[in-house]
Amino acid sequence: MSWPGHEILPEPQQRHLAPHLDAEKRYQRLGQPLYRQTAAGEAVITQVVLDCNPEQVSPLRDLQDLWMDQPGLDPATVPALAELPDQALPYLALQADYFPAVPELHDVVRTDGQTILVLEDRSTWPRLDALWASKTADPLQQTQWLFEITLLWQALAPWQGQITLLNPDCLILSPNHLLCLNHIDISATTPNLPALGQTWQRMLLTEALPPALAIQQLIHALANGHLTPLERLQEALAELAGQYRSGPISASVPLESPATEGQETEYQETEGQEADLSPSDEDLLRLAMAHRDDDEGDEGADEGGGMDLPTMVLPMKLLSLEEAGQSHVGQQRNHNEDWFFCQTQWLKHNGPQGPHLQAAGIYILCDGMGGHASGEVASQLAVKTLQDYFGPLSREDALDEATIAAGVAQANQAIFDANQVKATSGLGRMGTTLVMALVQDLRVALVHVGDSRIYSYGKRQGLQQLTIDHEVGQREINRGVEPAIAYARPDAYQLTQALGPRDQDYLRPGISYLEIAEDTLLILCSDGLSDNDLLERHEASHIAPLLSSRANLDQGVADLIQLANEKNGHDNITLILVRFKLRPDLNQLVM
Repeated sequence: MSWPGHEILPEPQQRHLAPHLDAEKRYQRLGQPLYRQTAAGEAVITQVVLDCNPEQVSPLRDLQDLWMDQPGLDPATVPALAELPDQALPYLALQADYFPAVPELHDVVRTDGQTILVLEDRSTWPRLDALWASKTADPLQQTQWLFEITLLWQALAPWQGQITLLNPDCLILSPNHLLCLNHIDISATTPNLPALGQTWQRMLLTEALPPALAIQQLIHALANGHLTPLERLQEALAELAGQYRSGPISASVPLESPATEGQETEYQETEGQEADLSPSDEDLLRLAMAHRDDDEGDEGADEGGGMDLPTMVLPMKLLSLEEAGQSHVGQQRNHNEDWFFCQTQWLKHNGPQGPHLQAAGIYILCDGMGGHASGEVASQLAVKTLQDYFGPLSREDALDEATIAAGVAQANQAIFDANQVKATSGLGRMGTTLVMALVQDLRVALVHVGDSRIYSYGKRQGLQQLTIDHEVGQREINRGVEPAIAYARPDAYQLTQALGPRDQDYLRPGISYLEIAEDTLLILCSDGLSDNDLLERHEASHIAPLLSSRANLDQGVADLIQLANEKNGHDNITLILVRFKLRPDLNQLVM
């Protein structure tokens, strides 16, 4: 851990520093304090410290969890947050969406008139400018880093933290070459985009190892005010990445773009007049219409230079894939007829263009029926059959519809055959519902039979039910019957599809596909969880926070099952959560 403070200790005082930062002696000082200056000229002390009680929960944990539960939280409305220094707030506010780019804040210590932020220690991570021109960085990777800076520029704006990005000490690279921040500086003055471009000029345009010509030209255009507003800069970077992906490119913007008469070329403290585009800069702003968002259209010119620009839709790549699952008997049953299986397989590549994750997964959930323990036999048999059938997750045809249908038919046949064998004993015919998600990178095949469900949650579209129950009431609705009438039938909740009771000629599994385009949470559940619109009614409190990479999925599953036991509890409860975390993939952008 390290801490930035806000006063320089006089030299005599340095020699008598207490061995610990705090009175509780949790944080032990290591080595000598270091001194730095923020981009705004503020003097700051940093020092590495050791957490002597790492098993203790961070004192800020509850506040961090609160902010993850309520992303739009106004800190002034929470007394404990209002008491924190302004410098601490962006760390808490941005953790959910910008970890690991934003370091974790462990604690705030006040001692001897100083405010000390105890941060995740990133002192060994290299600076961006140190690796900018290394052998492992090519123009495509450099363009990716610049684009990531623009994303942080947006994120830091509400917290007066954009000045952080003008300080080369703050810009570092994680072990997998992800652009990150060492710390966040706060300033009452707001830098503008030309100031960012001037920082890039000083930091990245070295004579010894200059970047590619097109990157140089883009930086000069930004520094001279020809790439504003921010969306235009991002589109220019996206286009540049697409050109690098396609092969060698030639640049068309002069290295020294002339400044508009009277325009400031040095650092400006407040956002100034945006410069008009020169004709030569327009070449940087072309975007293929394939990257246009059809929902936006061409609604007028932008404010910077009167050009109609299509809205950019960035390709994404998988950053992480996590899963968690759990089953509970519920409050009224004496045995559990549900069964589930999860398996995630991933392969991580790392090279000059940064890390790339390939992933495959199979997630199966079955809710058995039949009584006399037959339901749990059916659900286990279905899961085991499908698990064996899809065995090697990397098989090329795993997401092929015919392949999936054949696997479901095989599971149905296994249960049907078991029913046939048991028919002479007089036992009722057993069966099971099924929901299954098959994942290959960002493509997902969704399979369902019966009334178990699959949901998705993302920030743009919220909670969505992706499957339609196979039951009599829903069948009648599909035929045009009013929902109130359809579900007034005494058999409205009787299943119209299940694995096992009948042979495959009567089986019609639902098979659909989902392309993951943003951070997404998949939810597979039995009706013990989904009944009474439980998820819909608790979306904000129990679903939305789990999208954050900082949220523990196992704990999230446990919390949802506890909620189901409190609000429903009449049936077995089984749940699988699958979390996709994405990041922009400029490597795959083809213009």
